[in-house]
Amino acid sequence: MNIITYIRRSLAARLSIWVIASVVVLFITALGILFHYSRIAVKEEAEAKASQTLEGSLLHVENTLHEVEVAANNMTWLVEQHLNTPDSMFTLSRSILENYPYLYGCSIAFEPYYYPEKGRYFSAYSYNGGDSIETEQEGNDLYEYYCMDWYLIPKLLDKPYWVEPFREFDTGGIQVADVITSFCQPIHDKDNRVVGILSVDISLDWFSQTILDAKPFPNSYSILLGRGGTFLVHPDSTKLFYETIFTSSLENPADSALASLGESMIAGESGYKVFHADGEDKYVFYKPFIHTDWSVAIVCPESDIFEPYNGLQRYLMTITIIGLILLLFFCIFIIRRNLRPLKQLALSAQQISEGEYEKPVADSQRRDEIGHLQHSFSMMQKSLAEYIGKMRQSNATLTERNRELLHANEMAKEADRVKTAFINNMTDQMAEPVSIIAAESDLLREGHKHFTAEEMTAHVDKMVENTELITRLLNQLLDASQQGAPSTLSNEEQPAS
Repeated sequence: MNIITYIRRSLAARLSIWVIASVVVLFITALGILFHYSRIAVKEEAEAKASQTLEGSLLHVENTLHEVEVAANNMTWLVEQHLNTPDSMFTLSRSILENYPYLYGCSIAFEPYYYPEKGRYFSAYSYNGGDSIETEQEGNDLYEYYCMDWYLIPKLLDKPYWVEPFREFDTGGIQVADVITSFCQPIHDKDNRVVGILSVDISLDWFSQTILDAKPFPNSYSILLGRGGTFLVHPDSTKLFYETIFTSSLENPADSALASLGESMIAGESGYKVFHADGEDKYVFYKPFIHTDWSVAIVCPESDIFEPYNGLQRYLMTITIIGLILLLFFCIFIIRRNLRPLKQLALSAQQISEGEYEKPVADSQRRDEIGHLQHSFSMMQKSLAEYIGKMRQSNATLTERNRELLHANEMAKEADRVKTAFINNMTDQMAEPVSIIAAESDLLREGHKHFTAEEMTAHVDKMVENTELITRLLNQLLDASQQGAPSTLSNEEQPAS
């Protein structure tokens, strides 16, 4: 018997399926609402976590940048106080690195021929190699520092300026292999003219490590964009300084979401955006630096953000499926147990239909509707058994009476046959006396004139005898019609010849 046949024949199975179906609908509705709001809560929590991580990273970097700016401002004031002693610039350049170990280098550079005795180039540069601080005179025909961005831009703007990260090329002096970024401060003389630039350097590796360490999720990563959208920090080092956030959109015009993200970050906006990359959606939380025109972003794969949600979903679905299976078996067990009296009633009904009226109906001693039905069925069975007993007794009595009637009918038929035979016999016996009387009458009518008195008397006596015989036969016939008749006459009742 297959499952379909079993379900069709089993009321417990059908009731269990209906119960499970109802529970499934309620579960799906409840779980759907739960998952919907859980997803919203997880998303909000992820946004808050990513924003807090971003804020923490920004705060750490901003504090460091602020310290750099404060250190540069203080040093600029000291430089402006000692403009008349150019050799002191080496000491000042070195001292700022000693006081702020996270600084990578410091340049105190002046306009060409500002110190005639020093010649065209004069820049006191100190470099923090980690174990020691090196100091040198910077500037030559191969490295015209006053044409570099870190010198030229703050001079033209006449205000402090964070330059884009850059790599120093070989100038024959201290070898600097790292990419650095610099905070540049104009140096003014007593007439408020720009006479030089003080530049303090931070290694981009420090930026990268600080920013890349901001990982709110296992597979998230951070990026730092420069003013034009150039990647200053990115986990893929091949993109640094050679690609911008708009490169992929130029190669693939359909990738407009990334271009929109780049425009928002360059514009100094804060927030988050979603774009599709590497086969999944990614949430990008971004915010600009206060002290620079750079913008930092944390890229979080959707799978990481919703991993707790997906884990909860898998866990709840597993628990739900196991619970529904257990509930199905529990429902089948409970329903079959509660429907067992109905099965017994069905068996009793089948026995009654087969003529077994005397077998008692099982009593479950229940007090509910099924118990009431059992009791009513038992009363019906007893009433039916009594009725069938009376019917059988009546049928036996009727059969016996019918048998008696049949016997009486046979006896009546036999009596009627005997009576008919008797009447025929009597009729045959009366035929001869009647013939004798008729013959004697004919003789007397035709020859009475010729008969003597003795002959006349003899003929008359014969007629009388035969008349008496006929009378006796008629009396016997009348008696036989009431009591039965003998089959033959005695010798005494033979006609007189």
